[in-house]
Amino acid sequence: MLNWPTQRIQVSVAYADPLVAIGLSTVLSQQVDIDVVAADGRAAPGPHIVVADYERGLNLVASRSTGRERHAPAPKVLVVTANDREQEVRSALEAGVEGYLELGCNVQDLVSGVRQLARGSRYLSAMAAQRIAASMARSTLTEREQQVLGLVARGKSNKGVALALDISAGTVKAHMKAILSKLDAETRTEAASIAMERGLIGAAMLVS
Repeated sequence: MLNWPTQRIQVSVAYADPLVAIGLSTVLSQQVDIDVVAADGRAAPGPHIVVADYERGLNLVASRSTGRERHAPAPKVLVVTANDREQEVRSALEAGVEGYLELGCNVQDLVSGVRQLARGSRYLSAMAAQRIAASMARSTLTEREQQVLGLVARGKSNKGVALALDISAGTVKAHMKAILSKLDAETRTEAASIAMERGLIGAAMLVS
C-alpha cells in the first residue's frame, strides 16, 4: 500500500531527452491510477515516484533528502536508460535507485515498475536482474585493481602503471595476476576488453 495520503500515484518525469520525456509522460498519464505532476515537485505532497534517465536518477537519490519538508517522504526513483552494463546497473542500485528499466521497454513494464515502487517494492527489468545476478556470482575488482586495469587499457606498460600510481612494478604484476584470475582472462588485452564490456573500468580510465 502507498505510504502517502492518497491512493493515486503521483509521478513526475525528469528525463534529459524531451521526446522520451513526452512519451513517458503520455503513457503514464493514460493510467487510471497515476497522475503525472510537475517535475519540480512543488505540488503538495510532491511526487511519489520520479521516472528519470540514468544521470538524473543518480543525482536524485543523492540529493532527494534535502529541500523537502520532514513529513513529506522522498520520492522513489525509477531509472529508464540505455545503460545496461553490469557495473552501471549495480552502481545505480547501490546508490539507492529503487527501479531499473532499459530504454525501449514495453509499456506494461513501465507501468508495473511505477506501481511496484508505489507499493514499497523494487522493480528490475529482466536485463537488470540478470546483470545483478551475474555480478553477485563473480569476484569484484578492488578500486586499485580497477585503476591498474584502466591504465593498462590505455596502453601503459607495467612500468608506466607503476609510475602513474606511485607503486612498484612488482605490485603492478601482483595486481595484474589477481585481475586475470578474477576476470578469467588469459591476457591483459582480454582482461581490459572484459572489464570494458562489464563497465568495470569507466572511472579508472580517468586516472592520469
